[in-house]
Amino acid sequence: MKKITFTRAWRAYRKGQSVEMTGGLATQLVAQGVAIEDRQQDLIETAAIEHDAETADATPRRRGRRAVPKSDQSDAASS
Repeated sequence: MKKITFTRAWRAYRKGQSVEMTGGLATQLVAQGVAIEDRQQDLIETAAIEHDAETADATPRRRGRRAVPKSDQSDAASS
C-alpha cells in the first residue's frame, strides 16, 4: 500500500486529502497527476511538561479611605 495526497479532487476524495491505496491504483493516479506520493514518515508527537512558576503579583491594590478621627460628640455636648 502507498500513501498518496490528492493534488485535485478525484471521485469522493478532496484536494489535499491523504489516503493509503493499493500500489497499482496509487501509481496510476500519481502518473496522471491527480495525486503525489506522500513519502513523509509518520511523525512522532511529543509533549513537554510545563512546570509551575512562581511569579510576583503586581496587581495594583485599591486603597480605601483613610480613617479621619472624629471629635468626641460627648465632650462637645458637656462643654
